[in-house]
Amino acid sequence: MIFKLMKNEFFLEKKSSFNLLYISFFAISCLMFLLFSFPLAKIYDSTVFAGFFWIIISLSTIKLIENSFAREKDYNIYDLIYSSKIDLNMIYFAKIFSLSLIMLGVQFIIFFGYLIFSNLSFSIILNLILLSLVANFGLLSFGILIFLLTNTNTSKSFLFPVIFFPLIIPILINASNILFGIIVGDMSTLYIESWLILLTFALTGILLGINLFERLIKQ
Repeated sequence: MIFKLMKNEFFLEKKSSFNLLYISFFAISCLMFLLFSFPLAKIYDSTVFAGFFWIIISLSTIKLIENSFAREKDYNIYDLIYSSKIDLNMIYFAKIFSLSLIMLGVQFIIFFGYLIFSNLSFSIILNLILLSLVANFGLLSFGILIFLLTNTNTSKSFLFPVIFFPLIIPILINASNILFGIIVGDMSTLYIESWLILLTFALTGILLGINLFERLIKQ
């Protein structure tokens, strides 16, 4: 069932104008604006890239979540999906998995561009994939819940990012630490602690989603 729900999410993503290509263009454009605000010598600095990368990914997460629910309403299937007999937790996990894979595609595009221009080894790709998936689960699980909490307010487009960003600061900081550690090959204590914190946030977000998604979607 979950694969059918994911297939439906990808089908709507394909039909939408806010697809992987547009989100990738948005992410790369933001990254370029931020990087070129620094001196030329700093553009390929690993610390600068690691920090800005996760800021851009968090902005892309907001767009992906908003677009995911907006598509369902645009095609008039929102009420049909959430009033059906399907277990809503299955829908929640389908959203998490499908949006995480879309986000992974965006991250790959940025990663490969950076790896090519910085002459880094492609052997770090597996570590980057693992980092991205864990961080994505944390960002998306919290993002979906916060979106649903603010969805009933007329100022939801403003409240969503305002509430979202303070809560995900630990995810962004520790994901940046891990990304920097992967790039420079640093397996320090800070690197290991950052992994544990990131995993904790991902698991916490998923557990909250299991308990709150059904209540929030029906409010």
